[in-house]
Amino acid sequence: MDQEYDNEPADAQSEVDEAMLEMSEFVYEMSDIDGYLTSEEAEFALKMEGAELDIPVQLDIRVAEDGTVKIGGSPPLYYVETTVMPVFHQMKIHIQRDKPED
Repeated sequence: MDQEYDNEPADAQSEVDEAMLEMSEFVYEMSDIDGYLTSEEAEFALKMEGAELDIPVQLDIRVAEDGTVKIGGSPPLYYVETTVMPVFHQMKIHIQRDKPED
């Protein structure tokens, strides 16, 4: 069986897929709970104290020639059934705000 190779330079191959975020940025965006949720119609405001996320994620793992590894992540990008379905991984995040001491 012939193997095909991508003609992109190694630097371009080591970057994560453009449809995904680097893992550190993905986790940061998913866990950013600062601020208030407000509704002017219902006249209320909520401040998050904690959250638990249990979500499927799609990973993109790239290894550069020097051995460095870049990991990208995103919610599942494709929901169409195909012959070979992508593997989804499960990510659990528990976030708890630190309460200032009085």
